[in-house]
Amino acid sequence: MKRKTIGVLVGGITDDFTKLLCHGVMEQAKKLDINIVVIPGKFLDREYDETSEIYYEYQYQTLFSYATKENLDGIIVASSCIGCFASQERIREFMENYINMPCVIVAAAEEGQVCVRYDNGAGIREGLEYMIDELGYTRIGMIGGPDSNYDAMERKKTYRDVLEKHGIAYNPDLYVEGNLTSESQEAFRTLLDRNPDMQGVFCVNDSCASGFYEELKKRGILPGRDISVMGYDDMEWTTQIYPTLSTVRADAGKLGAEAVRLIVQLVDGKQVESKVFPTEFIKRDSFCRKDGVSNQDRSVIDGYISMNHMLAEQWEEKNKTQFKMKTFIQKVLSFDRGNDKSYGEILGTLDWLDIENAFIYLYKEPIIHLIGEPFEIPEQLYLKTKDLKEKVSNVSTVNQKVAASRMYDMEKLGVEEAGTYVLLPLYSNEVLYGVFLCDLTEGVLVNGEFLGNQVSAAVKMIYLLKTNEEIMERLEESMAILQKNNLMLDTLSKHDPLTGINNRRGFFEASKELLRECREAGKPATVLYADMNSLKIINDRYGHDDGDFALRTIADTMVASVGDNGIVGRIGGDEYCCLLSGIEDADAFAEMIYREFDAFNNQCEKPYKVSVSIGSCTLASYDMEGLQCAMTVADEKLYEVKKYRKKDVIK
Repeated sequence: MKRKTIGVLVGGITDDFTKLLCHGVMEQAKKLDINIVVIPGKFLDREYDETSEIYYEYQYQTLFSYATKENLDGIIVASSCIGCFASQERIREFMENYINMPCVIVAAAEEGQVCVRYDNGAGIREGLEYMIDELGYTRIGMIGGPDSNYDAMERKKTYRDVLEKHGIAYNPDLYVEGNLTSESQEAFRTLLDRNPDMQGVFCVNDSCASGFYEELKKRGILPGRDISVMGYDDMEWTTQIYPTLSTVRADAGKLGAEAVRLIVQLVDGKQVESKVFPTEFIKRDSFCRKDGVSNQDRSVIDGYISMNHMLAEQWEEKNKTQFKMKTFIQKVLSFDRGNDKSYGEILGTLDWLDIENAFIYLYKEPIIHLIGEPFEIPEQLYLKTKDLKEKVSNVSTVNQKVAASRMYDMEKLGVEEAGTYVLLPLYSNEVLYGVFLCDLTEGVLVNGEFLGNQVSAAVKMIYLLKTNEEIMERLEESMAILQKNNLMLDTLSKHDPLTGINNRRGFFEASKELLRECREAGKPATVLYADMNSLKIINDRYGHDDGDFALRTIADTMVASVGDNGIVGRIGGDEYCCLLSGIEDADAFAEMIYREFDAFNNQCEKPYKVSVSIGSCTLASYDMEGLQCAMTVADEKLYEVKKYRKKDVIK
């Protein structure tokens, strides 16, 4: 039987909630021998400032398009996380994309859907009632989250219900809305500025509480001494910070494990019911004591020593990680060729994250995707390279094409065991190159986005190198063609198109070399200047085609007569010039040419004679000035010859 593949749609992979959720998912998936693909598509309708460093994170949302009924058997969706910036209507619209797939909603309640969630109320009520009943507080604030987030909405409702139950009027000034992260500084400042006499604060989650701690520290306010602070989630680090954080224990790992169990049953066609997990209040040092004595009085030094020790360990681990990151960057960007082999070099650098299996899928051509535009994955992807059990192999060109519906077929990809994977986008600004699929390890849960960014940068570099190589190749081809064309143009510019011999420019260019040879050899250089006889009569009586025939005949006869003794050119119209090398008797050479024309006319059936008149002159110097002077003298002699020639052009 084919192993099931389940998709887990979340906002990110590096936040505390998703880490714990994934731990539960992975543990249960291993027990059930199924494949998991975690798809961190970020957040719906989040507003991105164009100047923000995270502006192009909107590209992550394209990942949700890779969750289809064709490539996944079912999905688990953390809809309240994905939609923490969106309206309920927008979240419902998003969920309609998966209406035809087995689906389990996690950490939220959606009508008509199988859901796994917390009982948000129990632990919160217990903590708030401790503040009211045991500590006697009446001014309790709350740092919440967007109303579109199911958990934030439920926790705010519980906060108000507890106040109302104890006869404490809800005060809007004591409530602020944050963004569910430690980066809600504006909300922290607003709450404290408006309420200097506030006695306790409930933070919507532990991450929010950690950021609130920082703001309190800036103001010299110490939790557990000056104010009571409660979080939600009971993350591992809440027992390591100073003072330790009172919180609500809500195990996201249990949600993940149960969601996997239920989705497998749904895929198998079984009827299942939603599950609600209880929560409990955990009191720690961030709550003040009932007797008014600070929790810190007897343990401040010990607390700071403990915290400093923890920070030292964290700093050491951070330095190790940064060194690994630096080494990874150097390796992953070390290639210098834009070919498919370079993709394999990327996958050969992932051991520091304990990744054993990884795959790079690219589009046929990069896709421009702007913010707010819909996105559809191409039907075909191209598997460039894969890493199986840390053995990297490049995929041959003929085997690269993979249908998007088969991109998670691990058995076909060569993976024998079940595993949990994460899908990351490969992009640079507006340009999408493809996706990266790899093992979801502890290292990836911490550094997954860094990994995605670096692989994206490497893929972009390979593409640019490949493009540059193609451009250079085309440029070389163009240069070769251009050189060939230039050679042809140069030839055409130096040759007479009618006769095929040198034109005026070609004659002078060729003369330079011949004059140099004559000078070096000490040979005389002689010019013969020839002019066709009676061209006008032939043109007028027999037509221009016959006139052209006569001009070509002169060129052929002159070239044949001169042979290796020199060069011939058509200087213009019916005028020709020969530059001869080593000819002592120019007049005798001219007579030889005349005889050649007589021989031609005797055997030619044309009704007219083709003939020339020739003047000659030996050069006084072996340079262009000497050539020009000799041509002028020869031309003058030519016209003397013409005076005495016979006028019988017609046979």
